[in-house]
Amino acid sequence: MQLETEATNLLAKAKRAVIEHDDITAEQVSYEALDAGVSPLEIIELGFIEGMKVLGDLFEHGDIDLQEIFAASLTMNIGIDVLRPHIMTSPDNTSAFGDLVLGI
Repeated sequence: MQLETEATNLLAKAKRAVIEHDDITAEQVSYEALDAGVSPLEIIELGFIEGMKVLGDLFEHGDIDLQEIFAASLTMNIGIDVLRPHIMTSPDNTSAFGDLVLGI
């Protein structure tokens, strides 16, 4: 139960880091997730990408501009760079091709 709570908190922290363009937190949460045993793909899919979805919705409604999306994607990439070496050793079935990660 505590691991679930910790994972949930880390996912929320990753999402918030992307939304707020917080590069330091994006990197930090990636390391924390690895230390806690959270799947790298979970952090990417349920943390970083969820943050990008929030910003995408805001962009679609005209509440933010494209520059915000680009800044958030750079933040997300900082976090993913930490996770990338651990993706292939993850127990999840994944494949990585450069910057593209596929879950199988």
